[in-house]
Amino acid sequence: MNQINRAVGAIVRLLGFPGSRGVWSRITDDGIAAIGTTRSVRSSQRTIYAQVAMGAVPRAWWEYRNHRFAQWGEPPIPYDADAVTYDIGFVESRRRPEGAFYHMKFPPNGFRCTTQDEVDHAIELLTGAAAVLAETAIDLVRPGRYLEELSAIPDREVGFWEPFVVLLAERGPSADLDDAIEEMRGAYDAHGSARPDDIVAYARTRAASR
Repeated sequence: MNQINRAVGAIVRLLGFPGSRGVWSRITDDGIAAIGTTRSVRSSQRTIYAQVAMGAVPRAWWEYRNHRFAQWGEPPIPYDADAVTYDIGFVESRRRPEGAFYHMKFPPNGFRCTTQDEVDHAIELLTGAAAVLAETAIDLVRPGRYLEELSAIPDREVGFWEPFVVLLAERGPSADLDDAIEEMRGAYDAHGSARPDDIVAYARTRAASR
């Protein structure tokens, strides 16, 4: 994995993502974008699973999460690389390019190691995917872009509505925001979730300030 991390790091640093040891972040006024690599070992299948993924935290979402943390009496979330822990997740999981996930098989006479040829193949795929993901993450934190991507998602489960309404409020008061709030209320009721009154209050206040 060290070879993969060195190769991925070399690619994403060129795109403005400093970092090391499998985590690279790009922090701007618009938001926080991140690229990360992970691996897991399945001994029973004699396989190492290596993957590269992205995270995106638009500034508006970070501000909302801090508002909620303040309500709960929790310390604020610093505006740094660790904030990507609070990414939205909906678009990130749907925009993973081919090659972002690779299975490396153990050689017949080895255990927990792979051939150099296979490592080189994994590096080729994962670095290509990392470059695509880095560009995508940069794009997603630009004002309005994450909302545009959310708007294109057809399967609007209950968890979809909180980030959608929060980000839509950045555009100010609108009929679209009113409709989204009503749909969110309906989705929460249908799911048996607590009423989203705090989300609505934040969205209304935020929209009025735009």
